[in-house]
Amino acid sequence: MLVNLCDYKQSVTLIANSGVQFLDFGLTPQESAHYGRFVRKTANGPLLRLDFDPTSGRYTLPGRAGGQPEVVKPESTQTLHYSLDVLDGIWLPLPFLRFNPPRTFIDGPDNWARIQVRKLSEPDSAGNTHRITLAFDSQLAKNMPAALAPCENDLLNGTRFALAWRDEEVADFLDQTWIDGWLRESFLQYASQVENRSEQAIQQALRSFEYQAHWLNLLTLLGEQLTVPEVKFVTHTLSTPAIPVDLILDVGNTHTCGVLIEDHGDANDGLRQTAELQVRSLSEPQYLNDPLFTSRVEFSEARFGKQHFSVESGRDDAFVWPSIVRVGDEARALAMQRVGTEGSSGISSPRRYLWDETPALQDWRFSQIHGKTQREPLATAFPLMNLMNDDGQPLFRLPHEERLPVFSPQYSRSTLMTHMLCEILAQALGQINSVATRLRLGFPASPRQLRTLILTLPSAMPKQEREIFRQRMFEALALVWKAMGWHPQDEDFTTPKQREKSVVPVPEIQMEWDEASCGQLVWLYNEAISHYAGRTESFFNALARPDRQPEPGVVPGRALRVASIDIGGGTTDMAIVHYQLDDGVGANVKITPHLLFREGFKVAGDDLLLDIIQRCVLPSLQTALQRAGVTDAAALLATLFGDSGRIDTQAILRQQTALQLFMPLGHAVLSAWEQSDINDPFAGLHATFGDLLIRRPTSNVMNYIQQAIDHALPSGSPTFDIFNVPLQIQFSQLQEALLAGQFTLTTPLHAVCEAISHYHCDILLVTGRPTCLPGVQELIRHLQPVPVNRIVWMDKYQVHEWYPFSQQGRIGNPKSTAAVGAMLCSLALDLRLPRFNFKAADIGAYSTVRYLGVLDNTVNTLRDENIWYHEIDLDKPGATLDARLHFPLRGNVTLGFRQLANSRWPATPLYCLSINSAELAKTIAGDGVLNVRLKLRGSSKDSAPESFILSDAWLQDGTPVAADALTLKLNTLADRRHSGSHYWIDSGSVYLK
Repeated sequence: MLVNLCDYKQSVTLIANSGVQFLDFGLTPQESAHYGRFVRKTANGPLLRLDFDPTSGRYTLPGRAGGQPEVVKPESTQTLHYSLDVLDGIWLPLPFLRFNPPRTFIDGPDNWARIQVRKLSEPDSAGNTHRITLAFDSQLAKNMPAALAPCENDLLNGTRFALAWRDEEVADFLDQTWIDGWLRESFLQYASQVENRSEQAIQQALRSFEYQAHWLNLLTLLGEQLTVPEVKFVTHTLSTPAIPVDLILDVGNTHTCGVLIEDHGDANDGLRQTAELQVRSLSEPQYLNDPLFTSRVEFSEARFGKQHFSVESGRDDAFVWPSIVRVGDEARALAMQRVGTEGSSGISSPRRYLWDETPALQDWRFSQIHGKTQREPLATAFPLMNLMNDDGQPLFRLPHEERLPVFSPQYSRSTLMTHMLCEILAQALGQINSVATRLRLGFPASPRQLRTLILTLPSAMPKQEREIFRQRMFEALALVWKAMGWHPQDEDFTTPKQREKSVVPVPEIQMEWDEASCGQLVWLYNEAISHYAGRTESFFNALARPDRQPEPGVVPGRALRVASIDIGGGTTDMAIVHYQLDDGVGANVKITPHLLFREGFKVAGDDLLLDIIQRCVLPSLQTALQRAGVTDAAALLATLFGDSGRIDTQAILRQQTALQLFMPLGHAVLSAWEQSDINDPFAGLHATFGDLLIRRPTSNVMNYIQQAIDHALPSGSPTFDIFNVPLQIQFSQLQEALLAGQFTLTTPLHAVCEAISHYHCDILLVTGRPTCLPGVQELIRHLQPVPVNRIVWMDKYQVHEWYPFSQQGRIGNPKSTAAVGAMLCSLALDLRLPRFNFKAADIGAYSTVRYLGVLDNTVNTLRDENIWYHEIDLDKPGATLDARLHFPLRGNVTLGFRQLANSRWPATPLYCLSINSAELAKTIAGDGVLNVRLKLRGSSKDSAPESFILSDAWLQDGTPVAADALTLKLNTLADRRHSGSHYWIDSGSVYLK
């Protein structure tokens, strides 16, 4: 979506050292018949723009020292609209210089401001055809000439900066070699690559300094048709202290969203000081992601123009961006249009791979849409390349002799979460101090500082992954702070005392609340405040079930038991919370929550998408291939889209095929199903592949598919057109298959509904995008964990204006409820919710690992006879495993866990126990049996254990086995559908025989 435009005053403030800051403008350029005339100052330039004198009808140059204008004959003409076409989408240097009123410009700074103009595909809501983005580097230079960057004296003296655009104001700026070279190279790229001008025509254009004319036209547009404000720097002082801001993040497997809460102290007003986290596209800066953005991560260097010319100016640290990945729509666009096939450039979601700390086998690459060759550059760039090693580990955590910067970027997939959080932090830090945010939330002259980072977690996340997540967040904080120059680069960051060396205070990390419980609080708060006007007693009394016996000592009608099912993209989470009112009355009553049960399974919306691809899309393609004459279409599809287990060019193309062809088709089916008439038994989808694809796959992907099909077709067959493959689907058949258990989502839904039914809940809240599907809703109604009239579908739930992500008074996409619920928890802890008293501290996560053992190979089932350890409690300080127990091992196994002593209860993979030694493998393959024993690590009388580790192993004859012969490795993805180490979206393996 386009950036919302702000009505800037004559002067705005920039917060010193707050990163890259943006000012956004919209306009429809007005062409004038007499503008765009130029003459060279000397034969060697620079170019001068001529004014038109309507009285004499001639072109003039302003007179020196207030003298008479000089009449001059124009040497060249360039129209404004043509100049905007030439410069469209390019970052250019901007003369935003120190000045004394009214317009006396002083020396510099020359290298701290950029401009980009973009023509919109269609006018915005205000009718603007173009967007203009100004970018400012707010870093105050310490060891840099004042002619290049703002400095401390500018802050102390209240120096003002303004746009210089007239000839005499920009002459010295334009006369610099690096500015001239930048403009020249930008023009050459357009003239040669877009217009295909001849070499002779290009040389003639260079001699006439055409490239300078386009830039001067742009400056004239800014000066005459826009009101660009003056700028001055401010920072926190005793009279204007920094305002603390809390950032709440819900990082999902499929989508991510965030909420910012400002604390205005005595001026706090409930929920008014909140804002949605907004992620700006760096390749198209006029766009913001939707508040709910995709969790996909793609490597892409942040560039604010031509870095080599910026360095040539004498400044090598202009526009530092502390991240080398993009997220959201920008990442999706990079992945969808990628042309390179050498190595990977990103993954579907770093949260899926928190467990994988093994270095990548191939170097990561920067994703490029408009690359000159298919060979993409390695994913390494300043400043992060000097702050981490090849594996993605921060250097400050390593001994001094091991601190080597990045040479071969083989970052583990776990550390991609650090990269993602670096990008989100960079965006959040820019947003909280942006001119637009400060104007909207009040106290615009006050800087903002992050105080707390609150991360919500899924119920399905094991304790081991939670700790890795916390570590990744901490590392992201350290890397961003060091990259921004806020903390000494080589100093340790681990202890609070070491973090005190930071120029900017380091925020605390909090991650105690789970997503399902937070989602409930949105409903609870909205009902109590909006529907019951703050009368919580009446609210509880109206909804309590009359058929459930109250607990001993509890007055009927003063307790509410709420269950929630949250089906996301990667996990299905469930929580059952008992809410109890204290003895207060009216508005002076407090709600105390008690978490009765929580559970989560790693089966959700993306598995539903794979089911649709395998049930609908692939069979349609297979049938079309058979009709076209392919004798063994199944074998062809297995070759193209099955699991080869290799990492090569074909694997990259297979992954791109899934991303560009099968996933869009699957999403189109799900979207049509979601919008279908549930009362129409014949509702369905009847279209071709081409009808359903908004964007066609890249030529690389099409060649990959077409060549294999052409080879399999009999000679002389007509060309097979994949876009003409028909897709015929009856939604009633999909619903029947879902109810019959033929979709992977059915089993976990049966389990959670059984648990909810057992607890006799008053209300069931159903949230998550897949719950909008008629088939999923029908399945939940069929299982009826509570009476149907007590089920609340959160996608249609009406919320009032307090809800940050509301869409026409409704929640819209229910994914946002976790972040907003965590926001309410945070505000409740600070007593900042009027008429709503909630004891948020009592909602905490606990480990659901109770039974650990060997999972079946076919499905994630932990049978009773395969359980190794019972009644485990990873939250108990000093907990240990029974040292007398040991277990036979006859090969590599997947260890998983479940929470209940019920063999039907779905289990979740946790570890892979594998044999490394070839000699040991031979022994076991014969008659040998290996015995292993596990133990808990990190357990003491004051702290609960962190994880399982191997204790010892021996053969049946008592021979001890060396520790390095076996590996117990965290792996929460081990599943027959995901080939052990790659989720299907990342492997592209969608075809199962």
